[in-house]
Amino acid sequence: MIFLNLLIISSIILGSNLVDWIDLKTDLIKKESYELNFKYGLSKSKQKKYENSLETVLFYSINADSSIAKINNRLNFFYKDYMEIIDLSSKQKIIQSSDMELRNLKAKLVSIFTNNNFKILKISKNKYLLSLNDYYINMNVNYEKNKSYISELSFYQAPYWIYIKDLNITSLGSIPLNDSAWNNYKVFDFR
Repeated sequence: MIFLNLLIISSIILGSNLVDWIDLKTDLIKKESYELNFKYGLSKSKQKKYENSLETVLFYSINADSSIAKINNRLNFFYKDYMEIIDLSSKQKIIQSSDMELRNLKAKLVSIFTNNNFKILKISKNKYLLSLNDYYINMNVNYEKNKSYISELSFYQAPYWIYIKDLNITSLGSIPLNDSAWNNYKVFDFR
């Protein structure tokens, strides 16, 4: 028991590289004006079967009530009470109520930065276990101090394992979108 407690205490102290990275990104997240980009894959098993089907995500947080996610040929505009989905392939615009499950998951993950709602255990040189305090989710994190991004992160959100690669958070510059491109799309309003 004493050995386990010493391991946990030393892991928290030695986990400072990842804590330093989180601290650096906290100001951006708290301002709610940042760009987040990463590649992700989903799998029903813990095995890494996602490698050939990674999707690229660009996420722009504009303010507390508005954000944009670009996933392949689909744009998702998140507003306070609803969301718009622009499908660039089918040239359709879908308006619907907010996805509360997605909004809640985002809030839980952002809590890492907004209220230090986590514990970190260092497993090896570049591997960490990050656990949220008030939400049952454990994340396996690969982070190297000489890089400014998290090279790999994985966690389970039933019924899928979610794998994230090359996660980077930067300050928000301009958003490379032109809304005139979808002004004439067919609109489906499901609110």
